[in-house]
Amino acid sequence: MSSRKHILILDPIPFAGGSKVATKHILQQLEGEATRISILTADPQSWAKSDARITRLRMPKKLERTEQGIAYFLRHGLIALQVLWLRLFIGKVDVALAASGPGVDLGLYLARLLAGFDIVQMIHGPVACSRTIGRCLLDADKVFYLDSTRDSLNRALEAASSALDADEFSHFKTFRNGLPRETWPTQCQYESAAVFWAASLLKWKGLDVLTKALGRLTPSERPETHVCYIRPKQTNLAVSDAPQPINKVFWHQEPDNLDAIRSGCNIFVSTSTKEPFGLSILEAMAAGMCVLIPADGAYWDNQLTDGENCFKYQADNADDLRRVLKLAQSDMRKMKQLGTAASVLAQQYRAEHCFSAICDALTQTASGTLRSLTSDEVQG
Repeated sequence: MSSRKHILILDPIPFAGGSKVATKHILQQLEGEATRISILTADPQSWAKSDARITRLRMPKKLERTEQGIAYFLRHGLIALQVLWLRLFIGKVDVALAASGPGVDLGLYLARLLAGFDIVQMIHGPVACSRTIGRCLLDADKVFYLDSTRDSLNRALEAASSALDADEFSHFKTFRNGLPRETWPTQCQYESAAVFWAASLLKWKGLDVLTKALGRLTPSERPETHVCYIRPKQTNLAVSDAPQPINKVFWHQEPDNLDAIRSGCNIFVSTSTKEPFGLSILEAMAAGMCVLIPADGAYWDNQLTDGENCFKYQADNADDLRRVLKLAQSDMRKMKQLGTAASVLAQQYRAEHCFSAICDALTQTASGTLRSLTSDEVQG
């Protein structure tokens, strides 16, 4: 037992999302390694199929949504206490995976003051310009971030009184999300046009743009549409309404058969703007779907070419999305051509390659092999 690396994962987000999916993909890459996994989570249901030891994270309702001030630090202090309490039962922790961002994972940084484990931090989206977050970024043993979050990381580092940016620190590395071979999406069908949308109901995910576009199509023009959605919990952010009574639109809340629903469609619509990566877009590409994305300067807008491996529309513009929906379903041959081209590109995003550096960091021994930031390195 002592030779197995013990990895602790903190998951304080009470609903499913992209960062949680990426964490599951990393755990799949660790299968067969000499590791032991423990997860402290606010959402045990998300890990129901995991072989890890699952422990529920508890939080008073008055503190669930706090994001600033004394209450914010009190919330993370309680998380740290639960990490330390769990440590009494699960034994020594070698490394903790902070899977969301320092503003969410702060409890791990507080707990390790006493527990002494290494921290591997992942960054899936922009972080706040905060001195506390900047210090966490400096204190982490490894930081893996999506390239689109670089500017926000630099602002946080500046807030922590550092004149340098992420590129100057050896423990900062970029990564790309990937999909495991074992759960690669099923090939979609090309027999009849059907639209697929999948995301949470957070307003910025843009479901309202899709429903407006569909509402501006006549029933005869409107393609069969499947909306798979996650209803956020414990959030202060605005959310969209679902389900809605729209003819030929079918609603699925956190379906267990999401892959089957996706494979029965062939047009994927992304309505999120400025998304740091867009894992659902990659999944749709891997399934050979014709992807419709906003021209917003985000990751996939820079990777894909309109008319070659996707269709693009003006961001947040329901009328332009309506136009592109009609275009996509009007020519099945073109739809298949774009989907096939997208699936070829998706092959570059295999999890075994994209997450290899993160897996290496998690499986190294804790005492001294992960980089610890020294004062000389901070000063350059």
